[in-house]
Amino acid sequence: MKLQSQKSRLPEGRRTGRHQSIRSALCSCTEARRQRDGAAGELDPLNHPSEFKIPEPLCMDQNELCQSMQRAAAAGGKTGAVARKLLKVLQPHLLKEETDLLQTLGLLMPLSRGQVTPAMRQIPARTEHLKARMFEIVREHAEIIEVARELLRVAHTERKLKLVTFTEHLMLRAWTDEVVFYPAAILIGEYLKLRFVEGAKSIDV
Repeated sequence: MKLQSQKSRLPEGRRTGRHQSIRSALCSCTEARRQRDGAAGELDPLNHPSEFKIPEPLCMDQNELCQSMQRAAAAGGKTGAVARKLLKVLQPHLLKEETDLLQTLGLLMPLSRGQVTPAMRQIPARTEHLKARMFEIVREHAEIIEVARELLRVAHTERKLKLVTFTEHLMLRAWTDEVVFYPAAILIGEYLKLRFVEGAKSIDV
C-alpha cells in the first residue's frame, strides 16, 4: 500500500520514462528471439497464446541483465573479457527461461482471479518438462555463478563498482530462480492438472 501511494505521487513523466527507456533499448537477446520465433519476430500463436505474457517486471529485469552484460563486455580490460565469457553462457539461459519459466509465471495474475482458459491445458506438459530439466538448470546456474564470481573478483580489482552491484544482482537472481520462480511455475502446473481433472469429472457427470 505504501509503495503504491509513493508511486501515485510521482509525476507521470517520471513514472513512465524508465519503462519506456527500457522497452526502447533493445538488448542482443532481441535478435536471438526473432531468429527463434520467426524472421518477422512474430510469436507462433499455438506455442505462445496471448495470455502467456511474461510479467513486465521480469521482462524488464531480463532486458537489464542482458544490456548490463553487453555494456560490461564492451568495456575492455579484464572485466570486458570475463563479461564476454559470462554473456556467452548467460544469454542462451535467459532465452530458454522466457518460454520454460517466465511465460508460465505470467499466469499467476489470471489464476489468482480464477481465470482458467483452454490454452492453459498445455502448461502441465511444460512444467513436467521443466521438472525433468531441473538438473540441467542447476548445472547451468552453477556455470553462470562460477563465471560471475570471476567477474566479481575482477570488477573489485578494477574498482568497477557498478559492475560489482550488477554481478551481485545476477547471482541473487539465479538463487531466486531456483528457490522461488521454478517452484512457483511447477506449482502452477500441478494446480492446473487438478483443475482440468475436476473439469473433466464435472463434464462426465
